[in-house]
Amino acid sequence: MTRTQALADGWSAKQVRGLLGRGQWQLMHRGVYLTHSGPVSWEERVAAAVLAAGAGAVASEGCALPLWGLTDRRPPVVTVAIPAARTLRADLRGVRVRRRRRLTRAVRSGIPVTGLHQSVLDVLALPRTDDDEMVALLLRACRPGRSSPAALRAELAHHPRHRRRAELDDVLEAAELGLGSVAEWRYVRDVERAHGLPTMTPQVAVAPSGELVGIRGATPTQGLQYLDLLDPERGVGVEIDGALFHDDRVHLDRARDRSGLVAGRAMLRAGWSDVVLRPCELAVEVALVQIRHGWPGRPHGCTPGCALAGDVRLS
Repeated sequence: MTRTQALADGWSAKQVRGLLGRGQWQLMHRGVYLTHSGPVSWEERVAAAVLAAGAGAVASEGCALPLWGLTDRRPPVVTVAIPAARTLRADLRGVRVRRRRRLTRAVRSGIPVTGLHQSVLDVLALPRTDDDEMVALLLRACRPGRSSPAALRAELAHHPRHRRRAELDDVLEAAELGLGSVAEWRYVRDVERAHGLPTMTPQVAVAPSGELVGIRGATPTQGLQYLDLLDPERGVGVEIDGALFHDDRVHLDRARDRSGLVAGRAMLRAGWSDVVLRPCELAVEVALVQIRHGWPGRPHGCTPGCALAGDVRLS
């Protein structure tokens, strides 16, 4: 609590000094107290920093994500944001303060924090966030029951100068398609689109019999398995190991693959290294299977030195 709150609750200035002197309370910042003598948690450090920063302050950037349940990483330096019209009269030890023109506000675990969508976009504006971290964070934020690509697009409209605006548009499009992992997004971008392969449908629901029954979110989920990517027209699909949201359910995957074979589908399995390190070689394999299953088109190389462009089996 703040000194003002303590006095309003009936503590006298002398009592507060005594509690601090005996170590029953701890001084976090000037005029901000922790009302116990034990170890200080990360959440208590953040709450104290927000109180010390004053009116309108909220936890922000990397400190907002764990409060929203989007990461387990707790930054050692606390970041708070205050309205742009305000200034602080003194530095706060161990606290980074941002002044923001737009400042959405929510409360998580009792701590004022930037809204979910602004929190995500603020972190993605930081130069140290790489492409895979961007995709992983956006897809976590777009999980059913948490948020949606449309809501993030609406917030992005308030950030016309966001440094990664074009990339965000691409990833939000992937989330709208139903992609559930960094690996799936990489496949669509670096294998499928880069080489002109047929567009596959993500997250196709499959009954135990092998029958296709819809896509994730559009059908009841009980008793269903999901194919990462499938071309329903030719029955060719790709399963990518390394998904963010999938449990380790190898026996169920094998059963689903067997039911797919019975139903006449051809499923290719690829790992993270195939998609990230060898996308052109993977594109060759997908193209050959697609052609053998009736695709009348032909793929193209992504660069002059692409492995697909020089493969005689596709000439």
